[in-house]
Amino acid sequence: MNKRKYKLSIRYGILAGVSVILYMLVFYFYDVKVMLGPSVFWSTTLLFVAGMFFAAREERKVREFMTFREILPVAFVTYLVANLFFFDFLYIMFNFVDPSLPDLQQQVSLEAVKDSWIADQMAETIDEIEMTEAEFTLGQAIFGYIRSAIFGFLLSLMIAGVTRNK
Repeated sequence: MNKRKYKLSIRYGILAGVSVILYMLVFYFYDVKVMLGPSVFWSTTLLFVAGMFFAAREERKVREFMTFREILPVAFVTYLVANLFFFDFLYIMFNFVDPSLPDLQQQVSLEAVKDSWIADQMAETIDEIEMTEAEFTLGQAIFGYIRSAIFGFLLSLMIAGVTRNK
Protein backbone atom coordinates (compact mmCIF):
# COMPACT_ATOMS: atom_id res chain seq x y z
CA MET A 1 0.00 0.00 0.00
CA ASN A 2 1.02 3.51 -0.73
CA LYS A 3 2.19 5.33 2.42
CA ARG A 4 0.55 8.57 1.39
CA LYS A 5 -2.73 6.97 0.35
CA TYR A 6 -4.88 9.00 2.73
CA LYS A 7 -2.55 11.94 3.31
CA LEU A 8 -4.81 14.42 1.50
CA SER A 9 -7.93 12.92 3.08
CA ILE A 10 -6.51 13.42 6.55
CA ARG A 11 -5.29 16.94 5.76
CA TYR A 12 -8.62 18.06 4.33
CA GLY A 13 -10.53 16.18 7.02
CA ILE A 14 -8.66 18.13 9.69
CA LEU A 15 -9.28 21.40 7.83
CA ALA A 16 -12.98 20.64 7.46
CA GLY A 17 -13.25 19.52 11.09
CA VAL A 18 -11.57 22.65 12.40
CA SER A 19 -13.75 24.78 10.09
CA VAL A 20 -16.90 23.16 11.48
CA ILE A 21 -15.71 23.79 15.04
CA LEU A 22 -14.96 27.45 14.32
CA TYR A 23 -18.30 27.82 12.56
CA MET A 24 -20.13 26.33 15.54
CA LEU A 25 -18.19 28.53 17.97
CA VAL A 26 -19.23 31.67 16.09
CA PHE A 27 -22.85 30.71 16.67
CA TYR A 28 -22.14 29.63 20.25
CA PHE A 29 -20.82 33.08 21.10
CA TYR A 30 -23.55 34.80 19.08
CA ASP A 31 -26.54 32.85 20.46
CA VAL A 32 -26.37 29.35 21.89
CA LYS A 33 -29.95 28.58 20.86
CA VAL A 34 -29.09 29.37 17.25
CA MET A 35 -26.06 27.07 17.44
CA LEU A 36 -28.24 24.24 18.69
CA GLY A 37 -30.91 24.79 16.05
CA PRO A 38 -31.33 22.40 13.14
CA SER A 39 -30.37 24.96 10.50
CA VAL A 40 -26.87 25.45 11.93
CA PHE A 41 -26.33 21.71 12.45
CA TRP A 42 -27.43 20.86 8.91
CA SER A 43 -25.51 23.76 7.37
CA THR A 44 -22.26 22.23 8.66
CA THR A 45 -22.80 19.63 5.94
CA LEU A 46 -21.59 22.24 3.43
CA LEU A 47 -18.22 22.39 5.19
CA PHE A 48 -17.96 18.60 5.19
CA VAL A 49 -18.81 18.48 1.48
CA ALA A 50 -16.27 21.20 0.68
CA GLY A 51 -13.51 19.29 2.49
CA MET A 52 -14.45 16.06 0.75
CA PHE A 53 -14.59 17.72 -2.65
CA PHE A 54 -11.22 19.46 -2.29
CA ALA A 55 -9.54 16.29 -1.02
CA ALA A 56 -10.91 14.29 -3.97
CA ARG A 57 -9.98 17.00 -6.46
CA GLU A 58 -6.42 17.30 -5.12
CA GLU A 59 -5.97 13.53 -5.11
CA ARG A 60 -7.14 13.41 -8.71
CA LYS A 61 -4.61 16.12 -9.64
CA VAL A 62 -1.81 14.10 -8.07
CA ARG A 63 -2.79 10.79 -9.63
CA GLU A 64 -4.16 12.22 -12.92
CA PHE A 65 -6.72 9.48 -13.53
CA MET A 66 -8.98 8.08 -10.85
CA THR A 67 -12.00 5.86 -11.12
CA PHE A 68 -15.13 6.14 -9.01
CA ARG A 69 -13.93 3.22 -6.89
CA GLU A 70 -10.55 4.88 -6.22
CA ILE A 71 -11.94 8.30 -5.33
CA LEU A 72 -14.71 7.05 -3.02
CA PRO A 73 -12.43 6.19 -0.06
CA VAL A 74 -10.64 9.54 -0.39
CA ALA A 75 -13.90 11.41 0.14
CA PHE A 76 -15.15 9.03 2.82
CA VAL A 77 -11.97 9.15 4.93
CA THR A 78 -12.08 12.95 4.71
CA TYR A 79 -15.63 12.88 6.08
CA LEU A 80 -14.72 10.46 8.87
CA VAL A 81 -11.79 12.59 10.03
CA ALA A 82 -13.81 15.83 9.94
CA ASN A 83 -16.74 14.21 11.70
CA LEU A 84 -14.44 12.87 14.42
CA PHE A 85 -13.43 16.45 15.16
CA PHE A 86 -17.10 17.50 15.16
CA PHE A 87 -18.26 14.82 17.60
CA ASP A 88 -15.25 15.35 19.87
CA PHE A 89 -16.09 19.06 19.92
CA LEU A 90 -19.75 18.37 20.76
CA TYR A 91 -18.86 15.91 23.51
CA ILE A 92 -16.42 18.36 25.12
CA MET A 93 -18.82 21.30 24.80
CA PHE A 94 -21.83 19.41 26.19
CA ASN A 95 -20.01 17.71 29.05
CA PHE A 96 -17.16 19.98 30.15
CA VAL A 97 -17.34 23.50 28.72
CA ASP A 98 -21.08 24.15 29.08
CA PRO A 99 -22.97 21.35 30.86
CA SER A 100 -26.24 23.28 30.44
CA LEU A 101 -26.20 22.58 26.68
CA PRO A 102 -28.08 19.23 26.85
CA ASP A 103 -31.04 20.90 28.59
CA LEU A 104 -30.97 23.78 26.13
CA GLN A 105 -30.76 21.31 23.22
CA GLN A 106 -33.83 19.56 24.55
CA GLN A 107 -35.69 22.90 24.73
CA VAL A 108 -34.68 23.85 21.19
CA SER A 109 -35.78 20.45 19.91
CA LEU A 110 -39.14 20.73 21.63
CA GLU A 111 -39.69 24.23 20.25
CA ALA A 112 -38.80 23.08 16.75
CA VAL A 113 -41.25 20.17 16.91
CA LYS A 114 -44.03 22.25 18.50
CA ASP A 115 -43.60 25.00 15.90
CA SER A 116 -43.64 22.58 12.99
CA TRP A 117 -46.69 21.91 10.85
CA ILE A 118 -46.75 18.29 12.03
CA ALA A 119 -46.96 19.13 15.74
CA ASP A 120 -50.38 17.52 16.05
CA GLN A 121 -49.08 14.17 14.78
CA MET A 122 -45.99 14.43 16.96
CA ALA A 123 -47.75 14.65 20.36
CA GLU A 124 -46.34 11.28 21.44
CA THR A 125 -42.83 12.27 20.32
CA ILE A 126 -43.09 15.54 22.23
CA ASP A 127 -44.01 13.62 25.39
CA GLU A 128 -41.03 11.29 24.89
CA ILE A 129 -38.64 14.22 24.43
CA GLU A 130 -39.96 15.88 27.59
CA MET A 131 -39.57 12.69 29.64
CA THR A 132 -36.05 11.89 28.38
CA GLU A 133 -33.16 13.01 30.56
CA ALA A 134 -31.08 15.65 28.79
CA GLU A 135 -27.53 14.38 28.42
CA PHE A 136 -24.87 13.69 25.82
CA THR A 137 -22.86 10.67 26.93
CA LEU A 138 -19.77 9.15 25.38
CA GLY A 139 -21.89 6.23 24.17
CA GLN A 140 -24.31 8.60 22.45
CA ALA A 141 -21.39 10.42 20.83
CA ILE A 142 -19.89 7.18 19.53
CA PHE A 143 -23.25 5.92 18.29
CA GLY A 144 -23.95 9.29 16.65
CA TYR A 145 -20.56 9.19 14.94
CA ILE A 146 -21.18 5.68 13.61
CA ARG A 147 -24.71 6.53 12.50
CA SER A 148 -23.53 9.68 10.73
CA ALA A 149 -20.94 7.61 8.85
CA ILE A 150 -23.82 6.25 6.78
CA PHE A 151 -24.75 9.79 5.77
CA GLY A 152 -21.07 10.49 5.08
CA PHE A 153 -20.85 7.47 2.84
CA LEU A 154 -23.81 8.71 0.81
CA LEU A 155 -22.13 12.09 0.48
CA SER A 156 -18.93 10.32 -0.56
CA LEU A 157 -20.82 8.52 -3.33
CA MET A 158 -21.96 11.87 -4.69
CA ILE A 159 -18.51 13.45 -4.42
CA ALA A 160 -16.88 10.45 -6.10
CA GLY A 161 -19.40 10.66 -8.92
CA VAL A 162 -18.68 14.33 -9.47
CA THR A 163 -14.88 14.24 -9.18
CA ARG A 164 -13.96 11.02 -10.97
CA ASN A 165 -12.46 11.16 -14.42
CA LYS A 166 -14.97 10.70 -17.17
